[in-house]
Amino acid sequence: MSLLFACITGLFWVIGSAVGQSSYDCSEMADNFIPCVTYLVELESRPADRCCSGLQVLNQMAKINDKGPRNICQCIEDLAYTMNAPYVASRIQSLSRECHIHFSFPISIAMDCYR
Repeated sequence: MSLLFACITGLFWVIGSAVGQSSYDCSEMADNFIPCVTYLVELESRPADRCCSGLQVLNQMAKINDKGPRNICQCIEDLAYTMNAPYVASRIQSLSRECHIHFSFPISIAMDCYR
C-alpha cells in the first residue's frame, strides 16, 4: 500500500510540475487528495483519516480565491486521468458523508470544473 502511494505521489509530482506551468499548481492539492484515491477506487472500505484531513485543507484552499474551487477540481480531474483511476460514483457521493464535510469544490465522475 505504501509503495502504491509512493508511486502515485511520484508520478503526480512529475505531472504536477508540467501542469504547474499553467495557471495552477497541483502538487499541494495532490498531496491532500491522493490519500482518498484508494477509497474512491474501492481498495479501502473507508476513507483514511489522512483523506478526510486533506479534504479539510482543500476546502480551505478553495476559499482563498474565486478560482480555488475550479483549480482543485481540475487537479482532481487531472489526477484521475493521469492515474487512469476509475473513481466509483457511489464512493464519490459518500465521501462527504464519510468525512463529515461539505465540499467547497466540485467532485464527481463527470466533473464540470467550469460550471
